[in-house]
Amino acid sequence: MNLEFELALRFLRRRTGVLLRGTSLAAFAGVALAVTALVITLALMNGYSRAIATALQRGNAHMVGFALGSLEPGEAAELSGRIAAVNGVLRATPVTYLSGLLVDPSEPTNPIPVTLKAVADPPSYTGLDVWPADQGLVAVFGGRLSERVGFSQGDTATVRLPPEGGSWILPALRLEVIGTFRLAFAEFDERWITIPLSETLQILPELGVAGIEIELADPMAVDRARENLADLDPRLLFTDWREMNSAMFAAIRWQTLSLFVVLSLVVAVSSFQVSSALVVLAIDKQRSAGMLQALGATPAMIRRVLVLSGLLLGGSGVLAGIALGCVASWIMTATRAIRFPPGLARIYMVDSIPLIPAPLHLAAVVGVCLLLVFIASIWPAWKTSRQDPVAALRAA
Repeated sequence: MNLEFELALRFLRRRTGVLLRGTSLAAFAGVALAVTALVITLALMNGYSRAIATALQRGNAHMVGFALGSLEPGEAAELSGRIAAVNGVLRATPVTYLSGLLVDPSEPTNPIPVTLKAVADPPSYTGLDVWPADQGLVAVFGGRLSERVGFSQGDTATVRLPPEGGSWILPALRLEVIGTFRLAFAEFDERWITIPLSETLQILPELGVAGIEIELADPMAVDRARENLADLDPRLLFTDWREMNSAMFAAIRWQTLSLFVVLSLVVAVSSFQVSSALVVLAIDKQRSAGMLQALGATPAMIRRVLVLSGLLLGGSGVLAGIALGCVASWIMTATRAIRFPPGLARIYMVDSIPLIPAPLHLAAVVGVCLLLVFIASIWPAWKTSRQDPVAALRAA
């Protein structure tokens, strides 16, 4: 074992005096608790980002090829077949979107704004393999929307569409409710209704197909998929779930960085408790340091020993804080400790947030916190190394 490292361990193990023990324990606990708070916060932000990404991937297509002009059903079906044959694509289906007002039977004068997603093949979240035949225009409602208006399977809902140009009449669609879905994403669960495209085009033949919805084997491989699809058809403009929500994810990244900086300052304050503990340690070990210098130890060696003592004390607090933060994150995720009622879910966009520590975040915490502990250890080590060994022995 390195001599300086062994001396640092001996200095910390043989703490004689209540003051030294108390300051060492306070330094350890302060750093550990500050790091725990930092780990839990970063795990919360990482879990929030993943919860939103997961809900977006389930509710929306991983990619959408929007048509520069509306497509005919035959053209859309042919393009879907070509896209589905591309490597990495699991499913491609024509889709179009409508905005409307859902008539609430309990409040007919206060309709609810909704988005109708008309898709050729039912998405996996609906629980359907194919749309039911000979049932007219069926619909799968978002779970929270269904609860709000009190609809259940077999009920009939009415959605008013925007009027055509020059008309004051609001076209209406009558939908038979055949199920509900819940994606834990407030926008989808409270506003979206999924309906079959073919029946919608029979009722509204002038509507056309807006584009092709694409599901990938790997939702994160959108860049490679866009390269494969770039030259498929000039009528389609491809976008993906990350691009459509880039502003939101950028805001989450900046918020995570801001919280990391702010809580790192809390760790910095706790790290100076390590500095206080080293000052007390230097006073307690003044005779030992003087004897080491008298036996030939250089001031640089004394500095390294005390800095190592600070790193061992603060580093053990950092590791304990990371372990405690990860355990606390796991417990809070398992118990769904962070979940929101409908009002708050509408603000935060998700029903609940898991706490997921990211390896990159943990590595950043270790690096930054150890750097702060190292900086806090330099001054007392430098001050102690400058003392006269003869004066130190006499004072002891």
